[in-house]
Amino acid sequence: MKPIGILGIGQAGGNIAQIASTLGFQTALINTNQHDGLVNTRVEKKYFVPGFNGAGQDRSIGLRAANDNYREMIDFVKQSFKDIKLLLVAFSTDGGTGSGMSPLLIDLLLDQLPGINIGAIAIVPERNVLAGNRINSAECIQEISKIEGISSVFLVDNDQMRKINPQSSKQQIYLASNYRVMEAINSILQVTQKSSFYGNFDETDLMNILNTRGVTIISSTTITDAKSTSDVSSKIHSSWANSIFCPVEATGVIRAGLIYDGPENMSKLINMPSIFERVGEPIQLFEGTYISESDPTITTILAGLPYPTRRLLALEESIEKNKDRLQNLVNKEHTQMYESRISWASNLRIKKPEKQANSVSSKLSKYQR
Repeated sequence: MKPIGILGIGQAGGNIAQIASTLGFQTALINTNQHDGLVNTRVEKKYFVPGFNGAGQDRSIGLRAANDNYREMIDFVKQSFKDIKLLLVAFSTDGGTGSGMSPLLIDLLLDQLPGINIGAIAIVPERNVLAGNRINSAECIQEISKIEGISSVFLVDNDQMRKINPQSSKQQIYLASNYRVMEAINSILQVTQKSSFYGNFDETDLMNILNTRGVTIISSTTITDAKSTSDVSSKIHSSWANSIFCPVEATGVIRAGLIYDGPENMSKLINMPSIFERVGEPIQLFEGTYISESDPTITTILAGLPYPTRRLLALEESIEKNKDRLQNLVNKEHTQMYESRISWASNLRIKKPEKQANSVSSKLSKYQR
């Protein structure tokens, strides 16, 4: 039984829960649109909010759905997950249902699920999305960042997948991002089941890391061709920049994990001060060393990172630049009208003559000579 459960909110969250189900995670989903959720056939436990038919990218509708039905939602979550230590709520920040509902629901679940930590898998949209999506994302991430008791927040960045596959469709980007984040979490869980003479990375270590408040990333890199400690550190730093998550921008990691799997001779090139020079020395570091004949691979987990300000400001930049134009558009929605210049012509309409009934004799006399 995996100690992590995945609760999908909205269409994007449901799709992540779908993938998580195939990997053996306990999953459930909540949606305002039944048609979206029905495609997630691997997710057995579903709650469709009554009285709603989607949120139409309107966060206020998602929020209202949570406000009106939070008791039923909390009961549904309690019944859906058994013997987990961490619940990750998955959603897109730029839509309506997931973006509007998730911050409130996470805040409520923190008090209603004693003994279970609550974190998030929050999808950050590509930079080329339209104004409404950018506004939703900024508002949602701001709300998530202010939840005091929240554990790890994984910011899945669709821009990262776009860089790797620039010609992919939106659907391909979404699917690849969803797979990558769940495979990253699942691979770490698999490591906790392994044994080693040289130092185990166990489930308690992982939970200590993931229960840290702030942004968390997971990345892996092979170091087959590394010749020095500098080479190894450089490859690890590149893996942080090229992971599926928002790139690391600043120092301030609180807890970290480092897992090595490969030949013993390559493990000698691991130098902790060099690796953590860019993000700062963590308060706690949990290590696992697994000697094998496989390609030497280093997986790192960084938790408690600050929110990536530059990446998030990139979403807001175009909104700020077009502030006046966007405000004018909103105002026009309520004030615009059309005044016809030919209203005077309404009296020109053809009027049918009124028929007057006359007797037969009067019409006969009219033609008498």
